[in-house]
Amino acid sequence: MNSDQGVQFIDTDYIGFWDQERTKISMDHRGRCFDNIFTERFWGTLKYNEVDLKNYQSVWEAEDNIDNFIY
Repeated sequence: MNSDQGVQFIDTDYIGFWDQERTKISMDHRGRCFDNIFTERFWGTLKYNEVDLKNYQSVWEAEDNIDNFIY
């Protein structure tokens, strides 16, 4: 799990959510705006080219459509 330097990174409830034995928690350095560019691009593409264009009638319909879009 990677986070920016926001308040959530030091929040004990947020950190406690993650399994400390199975999850490595890291934080970006200041000025590293491109660290998550591939992930941000993926979510943006999914949002603008699939999710925003549809009016899903159920969770299952959303899952099927998103699966088809990704794969």
